[in-house]
Amino acid sequence: MKHCLVILVLFFLVTTNAQSTIENKDYSMTDRFPLEKYSKMKKVQKQLEKVNIYDITYHSFDKTKVKGFLLLPNEEGKKYPVIIFNRGGNGSFGMVNDQYIIAFLSKIASRGFIIIGSQLRGSEGSEGLDEFGGKDIDDVMSLFGIINNIQTADTTKIAQIGWSRGGITNFQLLKRTKKIRTTINIAGPSDILKTNRKEMFVVYQNRVRNYALDSIYYSNKISPIFQIDSILNKKESFLFMHGDQDERVSVSDSKELYKKTKRKGYKSKLIIFKNSEHSLFNQFEKAINDIVVWLNEQLI
Repeated sequence: MKHCLVILVLFFLVTTNAQSTIENKDYSMTDRFPLEKYSKMKKVQKQLEKVNIYDITYHSFDKTKVKGFLLLPNEEGKKYPVIIFNRGGNGSFGMVNDQYIIAFLSKIASRGFIIIGSQLRGSEGSEGLDEFGGKDIDDVMSLFGIINNIQTADTTKIAQIGWSRGGITNFQLLKRTKKIRTTINIAGPSDILKTNRKEMFVVYQNRVRNYALDSIYYSNKISPIFQIDSILNKKESFLFMHGDQDERVSVSDSKELYKKTKRKGYKSKLIIFKNSEHSLFNQFEKAINDIVVWLNEQLI
């Protein structure tokens, strides 16, 4: 039987083969997988025995309804560090799907971490229009209200992981809050205008607020390399990870971010995965282990 989460007040769930839902006025949580299916999945993916996985629906700062996800270790009587996972892609492309949760996020969560993330406005099931470095940042900031009400969350130990476009989110969040103690940036851009992918400029036109007014100014306003001087938590630490065969975001971007954070006095580490592309798919297990080792070091 899956354990219930106590949020604000105590809710009781009846275990059935259907998906169970926890609701209050600000957000709701639904089992991502029907319990019968989840039970069968555990036989193949042993790490799933240690976590409960939920879809969440919540309201962002402007009352926009947004979808997200939550992974909770299910051992009772413990508090766990929290990871905010910042997704890549744009709109519905790049949403965190079942495969990604099972192959990647659940393997981290099962080693003793709560993981929460937003699918962002403009994705399937969410209202609004997606933005890069705009209202999407408020969508992620709104997760702190949920985190604060998870009884098993150690809110003094919060980290973030951003993959690809999630790297933009990472550095925007660091300008908004001191609560994040360490940041893991995976295959993230440094300066979005330096991309070699011409198709991305169409994405920027559609996703970067006020891009048509001044493409350079508003691109610089969200590009991670230009945000480092504005980080609020001066004790922040950084782990940069990148595949050397990445054709979507050049490995030079992570090298540039690593060098500048190091130069500014932040604890910073760079791991380059040889013969690996943007997804790091062929080195998932090593990436997971590197992430867990880093988090355990930084969140003590």
